[in-house]
Amino acid sequence: CAVNKELQEERKAWNFSNWEQAIKDRTLCLCVLQGLNNKSIQDSLVKYDKSFYNPLAIAVFDSTIQALLKSEVKKIQLDSINSIGHYPADISSLLEGKRVMNHCTELYRSKRLDSLAKSEKKSWKQITNIMDKIHEKIPTF
Repeated sequence: CAVNKELQEERKAWNFSNWEQAIKDRTLCLCVLQGLNNKSIQDSLVKYDKSFYNPLAIAVFDSTIQALLKSEVKKIQLDSINSIGHYPADISSLLEGKRVMNHCTELYRSKRLDSLAKSEKKSWKQITNIMDKIHEKIPTF
């Protein structure tokens, strides 16, 4: 089925051809944000780094990403728990604990995220009006 001219223009304006990369980028941002598991750091990042406010991502990507990140954040927490006490005392303070960025960059480069982004294409193509979709999640946008 052909895409009408209005939708073609809207897709062009919202860089539809780059949404696979956009979902990966959004996943990295949210993974770091949630992986830190520290409300004050999260609030500060959201306040000062506008990378975390993306209307398209909020409306189109976030529900899928949140489902993935539930298990990824658990892995980060488990890694943190399992690392405690496994290193010599002289370097334990450097190596024990969270490896949020390492885990999130691994996820960013992973086949599982590539696969998720590719599978989401079908649902993205079903969106008939991107602005309506955004207004569903962010009425004031």
